[in-house]
Amino acid sequence: MLRQRLITGPILIGLLILLVWLDARGVAGTGSGTVFAVAFAMLIPLAAAEAAALVRACGTRCPTSLATVAALAMYFAGFAASKIADPALAIGVAMLGPVVGFGVAMVGLASTRRIRGAFVGAAAIAGIAIWTGLLPVFWLLAIESHGAWLVAGLVLVVKAGDIGAYFTGMLAGRRKMIEWLSPKKTIEGGLGGIAFAALVGAGVARLSEGAPPDAELGLLAGVIGGILLAIVGAGGDLLESLLKRAAGAKDSGSVLPGMGGVLDVLDSPLVAGPVAWIVLRLGTGG
Repeated sequence: MLRQRLITGPILIGLLILLVWLDARGVAGTGSGTVFAVAFAMLIPLAAAEAAALVRACGTRCPTSLATVAALAMYFAGFAASKIADPALAIGVAMLGPVVGFGVAMVGLASTRRIRGAFVGAAAIAGIAIWTGLLPVFWLLAIESHGAWLVAGLVLVVKAGDIGAYFTGMLAGRRKMIEWLSPKKTIEGGLGGIAFAALVGAGVARLSEGAPPDAELGLLAGVIGGILLAIVGAGGDLLESLLKRAAGAKDSGSVLPGMGGVLDVLDSPLVAGPVAWIVLRLGTGG
């Protein structure tokens, strides 16, 4: 398992760097974030499908098609809102995403004429859509405002929290954190993850020195941001663990050797997106 992770992990990092490079060169368009906008649109259906399968395993009605459409509706509503200059109109368009997502789920389930479980299923689909479709928009907003290189650095900060917690837990983990939910997680591992993320956050801040104001992260913001991103990222991991445990599944999928599914890799960054956006808004000169 560890050997496979050590192979898959660098490949994923390489793909992230490639996307950043392509975005910086404007390969898929003229505006910053275009490459990532396309990448998100491709990943969201995969993540939504995995989440839908887990929800079905829990005994809740959750067709993959409805979950995918709802997630994409939220994503494109947020994407469209980011292009609107009028703040009031942008907020309104962004708020249409959840309305459309829940409406699609409700109508789709009601059309089967099976009343039992329809509302609960629609609520589950709306939750999946927020999780896999709306949260990526925060990363896209961050890229458009602060550049892909700096944002990629914060993604690595989030994953640094995961990596730090994993290895610290293996080497020094003694006290269980939440044994009933995630038996392998320890308090020592969590603290190690926070420390490692703070260190990587400081490194990202140092590397950004001399960049334009909106792409230069302050050192204090890098450290505090690293701590916050590690904590919130761990929460995202526990959120998926809650769903997987209820579904009786070890992983959300099997497309990534040693790591499981798309959700198993994106669980932490997805939930950390809003925090990363706030860190960049408050921690840069732009």
